[in-house]
Amino acid sequence: MKAQSNLPSFEPALPTMRLGEIKDLAQQVIIASSTLEGRIAPETAKALSDRLRFLNSYHSNLIEGHKTSILDIEAAMQKDYSKDQDRRYAQELCAAHVRTEKMLMEEILATPPSNICALEFIARIHRVFYEQLPKRHQFTHSQGGFTKYSVLPGQLRDGHISLDGGRTAHGPEARLLPAKFDEFSKVFNPAHFHGDERLIAVAASHHRLLWLHPFRDGNGRVVRLFSGLCMAHIGINRGNLWSLSRGFSRDKQWYMTNLQSADSPTNATKGFDQAFYADYCLYFLEVCLDQIQFMDQILGLNRIDARIEGYIRDRDKKRGALEPLDPRAAKLLKALFLMGQVKRGEARSIMGMDDQSDRHARRIVSQLIAEGLVCSESHRAPLTIGFPTKVLRYYFPDIFEPSIFGED
Repeated sequence: MKAQSNLPSFEPALPTMRLGEIKDLAQQVIIASSTLEGRIAPETAKALSDRLRFLNSYHSNLIEGHKTSILDIEAAMQKDYSKDQDRRYAQELCAAHVRTEKMLMEEILATPPSNICALEFIARIHRVFYEQLPKRHQFTHSQGGFTKYSVLPGQLRDGHISLDGGRTAHGPEARLLPAKFDEFSKVFNPAHFHGDERLIAVAASHHRLLWLHPFRDGNGRVVRLFSGLCMAHIGINRGNLWSLSRGFSRDKQWYMTNLQSADSPTNATKGFDQAFYADYCLYFLEVCLDQIQFMDQILGLNRIDARIEGYIRDRDKKRGALEPLDPRAAKLLKALFLMGQVKRGEARSIMGMDDQSDRHARRIVSQLIAEGLVCSESHRAPLTIGFPTKVLRYYFPDIFEPSIFGED
């Protein structure tokens, strides 16, 4: 394997070509993401966000060549694994992704790190992810299965990395990696950027961190987790209402092509090729905008109304279904989706029931809670919307399509 003797600089941090165009697109992403989050009630957004973490996990895993299903991920979260070892490994990876993302997202929103690009934080992503896996799966993985080499959770790699079968080294040699990572953390520290340039720096750092390939294994997953966390850190998609990994996985080859093109240095002393760098940043931002617009369309209230009604109709048609659900329950579900929460005492009037129907209204609410369609922390607490797995294909068929349920 031929190793690089000189390494391109990470500076300038932002592309010098087409920067005006990139800044315009970054502004569109920021505004569109903020508008989307503003349209959804906080309680509804939180409930949906928890389910969309499964989607992030599913698509990130798919990029790495491990296909699973939402049902398998949900089972894995309950430590219910397949007896098939390959299928179980895919389940474990997805569950680890969900737990890591949730844990670290809550941490950075409560206590923002001083520099999210520092090795301390990024190594923590790697360590937390692999600590979710059983010890026997904390080894590097290849097409032939697991190797005898530990992934060294949270530690920088100690050897060369190649992405072309061993012909050429990728990224810096192991001995140069600590210094190069230190350069990365300083150049892309969000504190050095303002306004739309903070988002452009996230796009740029996604490529540069993958180029570094700092760990023995798991780099792709860690970097996609990092980018999502980094955007939330600067105030974008804090509610996890759209998925960057879904955008990348829609055309995995185009994602890889853009990454590889941006690897190319014009001159080791001058830095990476600025034309390819600009193209890559535009690609990253275009994926963001596409996913925001996609979610904005499917979360439209008029579409949700019809889909809630469709779920209730289909539910009662199925043989062996639970006790039939009063069609007026749809009004409460729609109100909860729109308003976020409703006081229990208001449920009856929302469903259009008279004063004498109070007992029947309470039965409907109890039935909705029992089926997970409505949530409440106690018998006196307000009601909020629930998104059990069984409704996802009805409420959000464009996101939770049949293939995600393993039905393709």
